[in-house]
Amino acid sequence: MTVIDLGVVTVSDDPQPPPRRRRPGTRNWPVALMALAALVTLASAAPPPVRVHATVPAGLAADLFLTAQRIFTVTPVRGVTDGSRELTAYARPRRATVIPQRLVPLWRVPVPPGIRFIRVEDTAAGVLLSLLPSQDLGRLSETMLLDAATGQQRWLSAGFGTPDASGRVLLQTWAVQESTTLRSVEVATGRELWSRTLPPSSVEHHQRDGVIDAIVVSTAAGDVEVRDARTGQLRDRLPAADSTGYQQSSVVDDLLLVVRNSRTITAYDLAGLVPRWQTTVPLADHVTRCGALLCARANSGGTHVIDPVAGDVRWSTSEDGDLLRVTPTRALAQLGDSGLVTLDAATGEVVTEYGSWKTVASYEQELRLLGIHLLPEVGAVLARLDPAEAQPRRLDVLPGVVGDCQSRYDLIACRRQDGSFGVWTLPD
Repeated sequence: MTVIDLGVVTVSDDPQPPPRRRRPGTRNWPVALMALAALVTLASAAPPPVRVHATVPAGLAADLFLTAQRIFTVTPVRGVTDGSRELTAYARPRRATVIPQRLVPLWRVPVPPGIRFIRVEDTAAGVLLSLLPSQDLGRLSETMLLDAATGQQRWLSAGFGTPDASGRVLLQTWAVQESTTLRSVEVATGRELWSRTLPPSSVEHHQRDGVIDAIVVSTAAGDVEVRDARTGQLRDRLPAADSTGYQQSSVVDDLLLVVRNSRTITAYDLAGLVPRWQTTVPLADHVTRCGALLCARANSGGTHVIDPVAGDVRWSTSEDGDLLRVTPTRALAQLGDSGLVTLDAATGEVVTEYGSWKTVASYEQELRLLGIHLLPEVGAVLARLDPAEAQPRRLDVLPGVVGDCQSRYDLIACRRQDGSFGVWTLPD
């Protein structure tokens, strides 16, 4: 069996940094938090709610993954000191109860150390695992399929895998400073459908109706290629602007966005690479989605918010952080060590500081952005974060939670005080 060491997306539980200097116009949150604590106290006196929730046995060294049908943990093998682990599968809880259900394992398989899981997906053919080496940079990434009923390995192939709804998985293998190999295989059998070896490249995908229909390859030389995902054949090519200029590309919806020399951003229709618009900003390294808008970010800090239709810069901020959600008037941002804040979309200035709220980690861009506020001896208050609202909107109280929360497929899972995980169905 392949050597495996799994990791998981987590939220930091480090001590809070010193408070930011309060800016003019910033709302005062301690009163709101005191009211929230009183609300939790009242809620704790009420009868226990009936809901879908469960506990997953684990320890502090365990990792957890959520999929559409199952919950997986990776835990050290008891009594073994060589780093060996077990991958354990549990059925997703479906039944509403007063007391949390304690999930019973469906199966266990051994997992030696050396590789970490990046993606775990349920497919019609089984459980697909995408793996990366944890330390040995000379080792190749791998993808494997396990039988969903038993955990038995069905096939194993080199390359980091990205599945879609077509029954295919796209595999990408990097040979540092040498080449990039793209391969498409059939999920059910592991049979190769096509393969292409390219110069060292970065790769992005375009999906339509859940199926990867185009592959965008940006070479180290600055060329950008669009390839057909079904055949691997070249559709269109955008040559480098010159032999020395820096060029980076990204895909957002049907746009190919190319940043040249960290200043000029050009948008092309992905179909045919027809130019749509061009804009110039003081500094930008890459472009990503920001809700219905685009964010041109600089690695040194700062973000420009751009209209995806016309290319106009709506507003900019010099704050060093990530814009998590953008509306026409406000943006919710994580500013370095300063926590969650809302920014004014007209000026980029901080309007509200949320204080000790933390975002819940998620695997994909989701419609709702969730946050938790930890209360000692109680657990966590779960809330929906929305820059258009005056404050986080309370959804639930998660008892015994100490942090390390993630959400996926309408579930939220968090670490509990005893090291186990609690899993809850997200309220509407």
